[in-house]
Amino acid sequence: MTGLRRNTVRLEPHDPAWEDTARRTIQRLREILGGTARDIQHIGSTSIPHIMAKPIIDIAVAVNKLDDIDRFIPQLEQNGFIHRPVNDNERQRFFACGDFAADTRDHHIHVVRYDGNEWRNYINFRGYLTRYPEEAAKYEEVKRALAARYPCDRDSYTAGKGEIIAYLLRKATVWSWLGKTAHILIDRPIGYIHRKSGYTLEYPINYGYIPGVPGGDGEELDVYLLGVDEPAEQFDCRIYGIVHRHNDVEDKLIAAPDGMSFTKSDMESAVRFQEQYYDSFIQTAEENDIKQN
Repeated sequence: MTGLRRNTVRLEPHDPAWEDTARRTIQRLREILGGTARDIQHIGSTSIPHIMAKPIIDIAVAVNKLDDIDRFIPQLEQNGFIHRPVNDNERQRFFACGDFAADTRDHHIHVVRYDGNEWRNYINFRGYLTRYPEEAAKYEEVKRALAARYPCDRDSYTAGKGEIIAYLLRKATVWSWLGKTAHILIDRPIGYIHRKSGYTLEYPINYGYIPGVPGGDGEELDVYLLGVDEPAEQFDCRIYGIVHRHNDVEDKLIAAPDGMSFTKSDMESAVRFQEQYYDSFIQTAEENDIKQN
């Protein structure tokens, strides 16, 4: 059963029927949009097993450009996908389905750019919480408390989730890169001197970032590069680990040339020059694979 009166909050236990409903909706959208939709995915809490959710199905539609969807608006509306321009912005086009006379909604459709940050966030958030049910349980706990506090104030409910969503997206982003290849730009090569308050830091390894991918601090996602003994300006590498920081707003990736291997101890030693100032620990791609299997 789906549908919820607008601006109200009610959480229900996960219903396997939500996935069937989403699958049918995705098929309808594919029939209308054809190849303009690069991908269509069920997202949001109804797509995550074992946690409670509002009974509204969220669907993300990926397109090359947001303007690509505009010519389909009349046909979408004829099929019950009503454009809500009040919810549009430079990152999305928004549509809703439901009984508008009764002021209820059962679907939210988010049209975003393919492989843009919004698309990646939707997919990574779902994947991370599905992989890590203990993190999903923390999210559910916050949602339940907020739903009890704001049953008729969805804006406050949504705002109240902001902090934990930011934290989970930070973790989901770094997790999504484990085992993948990346092109990084090096802004602190071997020998770089970084003067901080109270001390000077010299980089014994190359240190850079993945362009266009934001980290937890809003800047581009940082990467330690191991296994390269000369200063570099850019490099194609594979991500072998994550430095998780407890006392900071960002985490770091650990990379090396494809095919090289480093133990967890090797990684800890290599990044200690900077991580000694933080409460951090390392998760390796191998550990992630073990958990997956």
